[in-house]
Amino acid sequence: MPAQYSAPLHLDYLQYTVRSDRQMVETTIRVLEPDNLESLENPRVLYLLPSSPELSHRSGDGLDEVLRHDLHHRHGLVVVAPTFSDWPWMTDLPDRQMFQQVLYFLEDVVGFIDRQYPSLPRLLAGYSKGGSAALQLLLRYPELFRAAAAFDSPLMKEQPDQWEMPYYWPNPEHFRDFAIPHLVRTRGHELGEAPRIALFGYGNFGKHAPEWTYDHLSAAHELMDELSIPHHYDNDTHREHRWDSGWLPDAVAALERMSR
Repeated sequence: MPAQYSAPLHLDYLQYTVRSDRQMVETTIRVLEPDNLESLENPRVLYLLPSSPELSHRSGDGLDEVLRHDLHHRHGLVVVAPTFSDWPWMTDLPDRQMFQQVLYFLEDVVGFIDRQYPSLPRLLAGYSKGGSAALQLLLRYPELFRAAAAFDSPLMKEQPDQWEMPYYWPNPEHFRDFAIPHLVRTRGHELGEAPRIALFGYGNFGKHAPEWTYDHLSAAHELMDELSIPHHYDNDTHREHRWDSGWLPDAVAALERMSR
């Protein structure tokens, strides 16, 4: 079978290299600005949270998808794509200085972007681990982030027992502070009466999930309904478990509606 190629992309973004003692190796922050940023009435910052370590295109690339669909211009967004030195489960291990993923993101990434683009509302989007991280961050820090969108993510994990998770939470009790079901039950009411969460499926973790997992999307939706937490929910469209499977434009549109 001959090689297959994507359409060319003009990659017109800024890229910073970061050296932080909260990460094991150098990381990067890529920043894509809309052309008319100075004249926008309601610009926002969108953080694309990765599902794999370092700068990887193994499952597509979120920033490429923004460029492909011109989402930064359509929705008036400064789009930020940070990397992590290891699998980005968004955890802080208290006894390992270079495993401070939440502190790295909040202080070394968000803090840096805030200095470049002060006072802009912050949005979060991701899939898989990145989608779980987006909801976790919104629920833990609702004063910092306006809204979060997750596609095909293992949102309902109650124990750190799969997908490298035991390595990141060797003490299972520590996981409780990061588990989305616990956060929804204890912090969900802090999000207020307007929707600030959007859930999209499905691939590995939605409807018709494979045997090694289950429908996390429906379970998260049912829990939020039970607790009367407003949210957007769409678990009807099957897409590949990738950045470039077509879900990101809908997710960004939902984030725009929720952040008006």
